[in-house]
Amino acid sequence: MNGFSTDWLRQREPFDTTARDRDLVRRFAVALKPLQAGTFRIIDLAAGSGANFRLLAPLLSGDQAWLLVDHDSRLLEAQSAETMRWALREGWRCEKFDAVVTVHSGPATWRAQARPLDLAQALSQLDFTACDAVTTTAFLDLVSADWIETFCDQLVRAQRPLFATLTVDGRRAWQPGHAADALIEDAFARHQSGDKGFGCALGSAATGYVAQRLAGAGYTVSTARSDWQIGQAHREMLRRMAEESVAVALETDPSAAALYGDWLAQRVALLDAGQLTLTIGHLDLLALPPAR
Repeated sequence: MNGFSTDWLRQREPFDTTARDRDLVRRFAVALKPLQAGTFRIIDLAAGSGANFRLLAPLLSGDQAWLLVDHDSRLLEAQSAETMRWALREGWRCEKFDAVVTVHSGPATWRAQARPLDLAQALSQLDFTACDAVTTTAFLDLVSADWIETFCDQLVRAQRPLFATLTVDGRRAWQPGHAADALIEDAFARHQSGDKGFGCALGSAATGYVAQRLAGAGYTVSTARSDWQIGQAHREMLRRMAEESVAVALETDPSAAALYGDWLAQRVALLDAGQLTLTIGHLDLLALPPAR
């Protein structure tokens, strides 16, 4: 799977932060409360530039040790730089030693260790019994049913919670609408189900698949919407989403190039007139193992 650029991850981070379902975050924190006397140990899969750590660490009280796993060496480098800039903006002391950034936030200490790992080929190298919870964001829609089966088997054996956020659910709503919206979104959905390095991706079906699989293993599973709301204050993102939609649609069905070009031209005109908005549907999932 090709990695995402640090520029893209930086651009999407504020939308992710705003969209998160705060009640599920609170319930995730409550699930970790019994470990209050110690250090929370969290494995974050496909951690990218470390945005999940930066969002959740201040919302989970106490000392924390995060293992930020990603296959992309560029993003592993970005994790340290982005986290140190973030900590300094917040007025916290931080230091880096090798692949570990340590943030001192008042009485709490948060350690974020980068680990390079190809999750498509080497998931079994992660020991989930060595952590208290597994997290991931904007990742499950990229993987296959077979990969999720392997992942869930590993998670259930360890009896660890999963907090998976911002998985796309297939809803995209441009306002105002256009006659070609359905055609564009169908092409986009077909592209999403392509192979991203893990086999045919589940795309918008991923959250439901994981929920059913873990519920069948005795987990208590909750989901909540975490939609991106992209309005006129976010003109750069709106333009990017429109251009990306057409680029993906052309990959899937180049025969409709003229129609897609007309769609994009009308979207840009609406954007310039201050009349364009977009909602992109996502789901957050919290899965808690049976009480022990």
